[in-house]
Amino acid sequence: MSAVDEKGREELKTEKFIASLLGGVSVLAVSSAANAQAGIEQQDSSVETTASQVGDIVVTGSRIVRNGYTAPTPVTVVAVEQLQATAPGSIPDGLNQLPQFTMSSGTQNTGNQATSPNAGNYLNLRGLGSIRNLVLLDGQRIPPTSFQGTVDTNVIPSALVSRVDVVTGGASAAYGSDAVSGVINFILDTGYTGVKGSAKVGISDYGDDLSSGFDIAGGFDVLDGRGHVLLSYDHYQRDGIPRNEDRPRGGDWITQVGNGTAAAPYRNAGPVFYQTGTFGTLFPHAANFSENTGNPLAGMHFLPDGSLVPFDPGVTPAGSSNVGIGGDGSPSIGKTLTGGQVTDQLFGRFDYNLTDDLKAFAQLSFAQTENSFVTIGSGTQTNAFYIFADNPYLPAGAAALLDAYAGRDGVWGTADDRRVGGGRIHADQPFKEVVAQNVAYTFLTGLSGSLGNYSWKATYAHGDSLLRSSHSGNFYQDRYFASLDAVRDGSGNIVCNITLTHPGLMDDCRPINWFGANSPTEEDFDWVSGVSKYRVSQKMDIFAAELAGELFNLPAGPLSFAVGAEYRKQKLDQVSNSDPSIPTSTVGLRTNVAQTINKYNSTNVGWAQGQYDVKEVFLELAVPVLADQPWARALDLNGAVRYTEYSTSGGVTTWKAGLSYTPIDDVRLRYTISRDIRAPTLYELFAGDQAARGGFFDAHSGRNDNVITLSSGNPDLKPEIGDTYTAGVIWQPSFVPGFSVSVDYFSIEITDAIANLNRDNANEECIASNGTSSLCQYIIRPFPFSHVPASDNFPLATRVLPYNQALSSMHGIDYEFAYRMPVTVGALDGDLRLRLIGSYVPGRKTRTDINAAPVQNANVGVNAKHRFNVQANYIQGPWKLTTQARYIGETERTRDRTVFYEEPTVPSVVYVDVTVERDFTVRGHDLTAFLTVNNAFDQKPPLIGNGQPGQMYPTNQAVYDVVGPYYTTGIRFAF
Repeated sequence: MSAVDEKGREELKTEKFIASLLGGVSVLAVSSAANAQAGIEQQDSSVETTASQVGDIVVTGSRIVRNGYTAPTPVTVVAVEQLQATAPGSIPDGLNQLPQFTMSSGTQNTGNQATSPNAGNYLNLRGLGSIRNLVLLDGQRIPPTSFQGTVDTNVIPSALVSRVDVVTGGASAAYGSDAVSGVINFILDTGYTGVKGSAKVGISDYGDDLSSGFDIAGGFDVLDGRGHVLLSYDHYQRDGIPRNEDRPRGGDWITQVGNGTAAAPYRNAGPVFYQTGTFGTLFPHAANFSENTGNPLAGMHFLPDGSLVPFDPGVTPAGSSNVGIGGDGSPSIGKTLTGGQVTDQLFGRFDYNLTDDLKAFAQLSFAQTENSFVTIGSGTQTNAFYIFADNPYLPAGAAALLDAYAGRDGVWGTADDRRVGGGRIHADQPFKEVVAQNVAYTFLTGLSGSLGNYSWKATYAHGDSLLRSSHSGNFYQDRYFASLDAVRDGSGNIVCNITLTHPGLMDDCRPINWFGANSPTEEDFDWVSGVSKYRVSQKMDIFAAELAGELFNLPAGPLSFAVGAEYRKQKLDQVSNSDPSIPTSTVGLRTNVAQTINKYNSTNVGWAQGQYDVKEVFLELAVPVLADQPWARALDLNGAVRYTEYSTSGGVTTWKAGLSYTPIDDVRLRYTISRDIRAPTLYELFAGDQAARGGFFDAHSGRNDNVITLSSGNPDLKPEIGDTYTAGVIWQPSFVPGFSVSVDYFSIEITDAIANLNRDNANEECIASNGTSSLCQYIIRPFPFSHVPASDNFPLATRVLPYNQALSSMHGIDYEFAYRMPVTVGALDGDLRLRLIGSYVPGRKTRTDINAAPVQNANVGVNAKHRFNVQANYIQGPWKLTTQARYIGETERTRDRTVFYEEPTVPSVVYVDVTVERDFTVRGHDLTAFLTVNNAFDQKPPLIGNGQPGQMYPTNQAVYDVVGPYYTTGIRFAF
């Protein structure tokens, strides 16, 4: 980018920022001049009072319905107002700010493939994986929206959500499979009457990542008050950040180098460029591509004008063999930093009281989300092809030198005669863009009523989701390699060699001059490029019935129960135009280096079809043991058991036991122990082969290069088992009104955990065993492990497979402090509300193989030991100021003392968010104007080099903010 362009860009950013800021200030000013309302209502967010609601009683974490009953399961309850105050973009964005959520996937951390659900908002509770937390809408299971079985929470009708209950303990016995790490239950305000809505716009401090959204919801009675109608519509869109280079460090080409030894520790270095490819085509030095040993063209590359000149590899960092600091190499460019998204949601519900004791309801929700991002702007084909002496695009002198080359063995008549190995970074190709569209609808209907002291409910739900994903700009590999092999025919015309050696196989082949940046034409790229597509359809039908009430009275109170049954059928159907199990022929492709190729150079997804049936019955009891005793204001036992039978893996029993003890009015103790399960998803069971291409560091060959990773399903998988313990205390001292504290210890151990084999760990173990480990079979090399030189033996592919031999465990403490107090200091009279939510996790172990020792990952990498949020709300009349500080603690790079880093720790970060709100009225209608600044002090993310030069931004985007300060202003209204 030129200096003039950079200056213009900065001016545009400044203009956009000023316009956005002035817009927010003007809204607040107008509201100030309007007729103000003195006072503002806000839901009390204390840990006890929000756990239940008066009226239609909802007891979070339990199916028991009884006034005054409190379940022993730890729950974090967050009102929508709190989430909107710090994350006005969306409710899931607000949840991701909580310490209990980490490593969630979505548009903030796009990948370089389209083979995983990076597009959307997939919440990850405790970092145990989105697949291990159950997402509910009003207690109902939401059908999966991704082939991996997870739920994009952007499909939830946010305009009518009143709060979110996060159950931070195992809850499979109460809610069903998948609730190993907990439950995220979005609670709708189904009784809402009136009209409400909001409109908002946002922009980053850099003048990009524009966002806008609006929503409206209405509820009204019909049919003489016996019926109630509820409707809502939500729209939100956000542009994202187009390129890594649009943020500091994104264009510094920082990459992790070294091999982790004391002599060559891992370190961040930049600018780092490939020594195996350039924008105009490179014939690498023999040190980077042993095929070029002794080759007269080794170490030459093409300038933009097509001239062939010596290549400066820069300084090769110790422990690396295919990247250099400085020099003539090239990086990958153009990758999207954060993806764009457009979301539309429609929701409707009708309730009708057939009699005083019988109610019917029907509910329909529809959501469509579209997410887009560029995986890479310059396809990397490093050490990927051969060029032969008869290629007419070679300069005459270079062709003559190559024509006299008898290969590195010096023997004529072998395959490596008259050829040179090459690599190219295709910065001149159209950017490779992923567009993922998710359409989901859910229909729910049922009857509910009462029979004496018992309440009952019977429901039917149908869910249908369709994910369409396309990845444009991918090269047809057979066409690409054929186009590289240009020759002259008998008439002197430049043609593809394959048309002469194998007529009829690819007669439309287009010979392409790949020498020099911008040498290929638009028509050339059109011929060699295609769109990799796949479609995932999932359907779910659920029949459920439940009966709850009080069986009889005990001395301490009624014995309450809930019993029910559920039948669930789920079906997966995935189709693709790039199934890697269908071989792509290499006949006639003498330029191809690899022994096998896929249809496209990235995003090759297989087919998958499967279904299963699930039958469940459950029982839950709440037993009051003591009440109103001098030493026991209340002592309650809670127990639940559920039997689940899967058509694929048989039956399994889950259970929970809990105790809640209130020795005095100010203190409540709670304890739970549970056995939970997560059943394998349909995709884990029945997925066909799929292939993804991405960076891989192989310490054996010393190379960091692209490799194909093959994966597939495993029909022999069984449910994984989770054992959870929680013990906690809640203190609400009567002598300090408005103050409450909760502290809960938790321990989760998942055995027979379903996990894909970690290819990096498998490779490390294979290398450590000198090629004898059974895991070596998953690292597919061109030669035996002992081959010399090892630099020739970079893997052709790696294979991962889900299996039941993994283990994951963690323990820690969740804590929450809340204090509400009046402020009576002259002009500052108002209401102050403080809240601290935190999580301390000193233990987190994983094991990738049944024979491997567990590895301690607590406070390593992204697994910070300390995470907490501090929030302060100050309310004075119509004004409200909210500030929040989000702390992510320092972590170690590794706990393996045989592995060395130049910087052994990742520093802590603090993000500060500020929101100003102003209530006012217009013609008797309530409105609130707001202005929010996220990451107000521009906290930069820690520097974490990863991937290959330019492919990934140098940090972990699933944990750390890369957007910078972000301003959102808007207005909310209620009529």
